[in-house]
Amino acid sequence: MSRPTLVRVATFLAIVVAAWGVLSLGSTNTDPELVVGAPASREYRAQRAAGVIDTVQTEALREEARASVAPVQRINEQIESTVNTQVSSVFDDVEAVVIGDPVSPPAPDADATSTTVTEETQVEGDTTTTLAPGPAVISGTVFIDVDSDGVFELEVEDARPDAGLERITVHIESGGESIDVMTDAAGSWSAEVPPGEALVTIDPEDASVPSGFVVGSGGYSQIVACDAGSECQADPVPFHANLRPLSDVVAQITARHVVANDAITVLAATASEDVIRVAVGESPRLLIIKQAAIGRLLQEFGLRISPEEAQLAQQRLRTSPPAVFYLDTNPPGQDLAASEAAGEVVATFLQPNYLIDETLTEEAEEAAALEVENVLMPYTVDQVIVADGEPLTQLHIDAIGETSSFASQAEASGGMLAVLAVLVGMLGLYLSRFRPDFWARPRMVALLGILLVLGAGAVRATVVLQPSAGWYVFPAVAFGFMTAVLFDSRIAVLMALSMGVLAAVGARDIGVAVYGALATMAPIPFVSAVSSRGAFRTAVVLSSFTAATMAAATSWFFHSGPTDVPFAVLGIDLQIPLGVIGESMGWAFAISVVASLVGLAALQFFESAFDITTNLSLLDLTDRNHEALQLLQEKAFGSFNHSLMVGTLAHAAARAIGANALLARAMAYYHDLGKTENPTMFIENQFGIPNPHDLLTPQESAQIIRRHVSDGIVLARRFKIPSDVATGIVSHHGDGIMRFFFEKARAQGDDPNPDDFRHIGYKPRTAESAIVMLSDSLEAACRAVFQTEEPTPEAIEKVVDRVMDEKLNDDQLSESPLTLFELTQVRSAFLDSLVGHYHQRIAYPNFPGT
Repeated sequence: MSRPTLVRVATFLAIVVAAWGVLSLGSTNTDPELVVGAPASREYRAQRAAGVIDTVQTEALREEARASVAPVQRINEQIESTVNTQVSSVFDDVEAVVIGDPVSPPAPDADATSTTVTEETQVEGDTTTTLAPGPAVISGTVFIDVDSDGVFELEVEDARPDAGLERITVHIESGGESIDVMTDAAGSWSAEVPPGEALVTIDPEDASVPSGFVVGSGGYSQIVACDAGSECQADPVPFHANLRPLSDVVAQITARHVVANDAITVLAATASEDVIRVAVGESPRLLIIKQAAIGRLLQEFGLRISPEEAQLAQQRLRTSPPAVFYLDTNPPGQDLAASEAAGEVVATFLQPNYLIDETLTEEAEEAAALEVENVLMPYTVDQVIVADGEPLTQLHIDAIGETSSFASQAEASGGMLAVLAVLVGMLGLYLSRFRPDFWARPRMVALLGILLVLGAGAVRATVVLQPSAGWYVFPAVAFGFMTAVLFDSRIAVLMALSMGVLAAVGARDIGVAVYGALATMAPIPFVSAVSSRGAFRTAVVLSSFTAATMAAATSWFFHSGPTDVPFAVLGIDLQIPLGVIGESMGWAFAISVVASLVGLAALQFFESAFDITTNLSLLDLTDRNHEALQLLQEKAFGSFNHSLMVGTLAHAAARAIGANALLARAMAYYHDLGKTENPTMFIENQFGIPNPHDLLTPQESAQIIRRHVSDGIVLARRFKIPSDVATGIVSHHGDGIMRFFFEKARAQGDDPNPDDFRHIGYKPRTAESAIVMLSDSLEAACRAVFQTEEPTPEAIEKVVDRVMDEKLNDDQLSESPLTLFELTQVRSAFLDSLVGHYHQRIAYPNFPGT
């Protein structure tokens, strides 16, 4: 098997598999026209016996089983942890907030001194009193100033006395010496120092200073003057509690926690007292309240609070709060205010901890549902499943699918694959037998296959959208439009037949198959002869109107049911379901317009990817603003004008024989594009300069002239000119001999080789390229002849006959498909165009040349 054959076989297999995969995507073995609630379009009977699951009844029983399952509840430990944290944070925040902001200790008092105290020493037998020499002794006290009065009072009636601060370091500097002493259990200290002034300092941030206490007004530093042998008393150093005002504490806490003010007030007062209690060695009471609250919270959670019981539990906490007992009182007793505060805090944050577990409940419900057995409805062969016009139920649809001739989806898919294989095989057979030119171009065959696969995708999308939008969202018009533009009308008819088969296989609806085939053919007569972009847009609108008309007919015949409202005029029932027809026409027209415009935009991609020349691309190429034509006009103006005239002749001749006139004009416009590389070497561009060929040998001149063909091909690739148009560059001279230079060489006495003077192209192989060759030679000959002769119709006819005879005699038209009859028509078109171009003019009086 040859390589081209293998490529074609692989291409067709890929097309079949791709189309089958697209049509099978998400499909079922159920007739896609069946929709729950819609009337059955015909009577359905069971084609084989089967038991069909009544999914609706089965699901109803399973739903009852799910509803009978009691919700599964469990303790939510995360909620318990969150509430515990919230309650604890209230007490922690109160404890932290009662202590005021840090304050700077007072500066040392330089004027503060202690009185020198002297002691007399009595010597036995001597009546003289003398001052005993020796070091000075300084002593003092550091204490907790409970009442903040700055006075150290160890006995206070009906109040807590001040307390000495133990293990406070006292630093003394005297006589160049530094001495550190530490207070005893009563807060007292004493030290021997050199006589004179001594600086006594207390560190206000000493580690032994209780939290929340600051140095009082007495200062942390003082100077004590003490003589030798004297005992001097330093001023007592008081530390008092640095407490925030109670109102400020309440305001800050209630801003953070939504708890009643009364409860926070009690807790704040207790926390303030605890600062002093801890400093004087007593037990803190806020901790006792917190422990009572947390203990009661755990007790409530242990009762499993459900959402229904949450409000009752909160009420219980407020009416019967946790008991708060102090064992350090005499006698021990309960603090009712603290109990109520603890109960309020817990009640504020208490949440249900015994909740429904959605996951476990769903699992239990599904387990109960799975225990319900499927409800089976038995059907026997030829049993009526649903009558014509009867509203369809899900059971009907399932029964039709289960008892159909397709025993399984695999069999249905296999049948679909077989139909698609036959379709693609028939297309290949037709193309190979009747369109060998098309069959010989693998890219064209591959593009046709891609369009078939896209058509299968459109069918599948229509099946998916049909229940909500209807069958006439099928964009068949776009495929006829693209096929007719990319290929021709005969290939477009093949596409129409293929779209009908794809719709029948994918939708299994006769009406959709008929509409698909007809709507695909709708654009063919409107597109095949267009020659402007406006005509293309008009073709889109006309094709869409035609498709809407087809949709009206097919929907009336295939898709209107007995429940559709008929149309009545003057009481006469015309039995025309306008609702169905109007909706179908609306969808068909709108989708056709949109899909055709999308297809029109996609054409440029297909043209470029598969090197296809369409009328749209030819319109772009024949626009004189095209960059390649602009280059030709700028660099080789004479060749540009020559090309325009050649295009006019070629267009007229192509129209005369029914060839592609736009293609012939485009070929003519670009056939001399290569002359832009060396424009002055061609006679039509030599304005006011000597002919360069006069200085060259005939062989050199022929080599230069020959290059304009190869240069033109290079430029055509640069400007992305399609190969169909670039063919005109290669074939507009064929492989003919450059007669002028050949005869010049012979005149110089040489025996030239004719092959050295032949153009490097090949003979025209299409009608359009042959016409361009004739038009090119004819325009050049007329321009040369009629520079000296009068362009009479007879003279023009002689030139035309001479040029055409020369090309025929040189065998340059042997590979073209032109017949003698077509050559006669071409000759007539040339004569008409040239006579019109060289028409006689009126001789104006006194005008130069007259």
